[in-house]
Amino acid sequence: MTKKRTIAIADIHGCCRTFRRLLFDVVRLEKTDTLHLLGDMIDRGPDSKGVIEIILELQADGYDVRPIRGNHEQMLLQAIYLPTKENADKWLDNGGYTTLKSYGVITPEELGEHFCFFRDLPLFRVTDTHIYVHAGLDFTLDDPLSIEGEETMLWKFGGDVDEAKLNGKVLVSGHSVLPLKIIRSTLRTSHIRLDNGCVFGDAQPKLVMGNLVALELERGVLHIQENIE
Repeated sequence: MTKKRTIAIADIHGCCRTFRRLLFDVVRLEKTDTLHLLGDMIDRGPDSKGVIEIILELQADGYDVRPIRGNHEQMLLQAIYLPTKENADKWLDNGGYTTLKSYGVITPEELGEHFCFFRDLPLFRVTDTHIYVHAGLDFTLDDPLSIEGEETMLWKFGGDVDEAKLNGKVLVSGHSVLPLKIIRSTLRTSHIRLDNGCVFGDAQPKLVMGNLVALELERGVLHIQENIE
């Protein structure tokens, strides 16, 4: 009998070939698995459209894929919903140009059916054992998952947690680029952190940075795929 696995991946950032290799050749994703994607699936890397197409195809084929919103998806949505020059420039200056190029369009309003995917992304997901969020939680709030904590969920840097407010669960996040050694050191803590800066792979030594990683949560096994874009 195939064992059910829970897998988490953070900050794909348009690295479609690397994402595909990690999923199908390294992790060998099965329909019995649950795959959590921790936001920032788009921008900076060469093929954001391809990343979203993989996710949508997997969901259509019956795979349990659960993406959430990162600050890059948020910047895209703000550029659409609040189309000021400031919002447009903020997104474009943070990698939005590569996303538009991958879709072959000039403005974010032209993203077509994928717009609904971005619009409907939740800010977090909670299971019996884990809380999945892009960046972090604001533990100064009585309820870190309330709407007042939205900015922190998308933008927080740092790994400090208030375990009492986690209610026995483990927080899993990306967003803050960390060396593999630091990522491994978080795997048995109350805050697991999974961004190794895949999109910056060409400028980093692969044994330290520049990889896309996937964590099997039940076994604590970290799968590593170097950037192949």
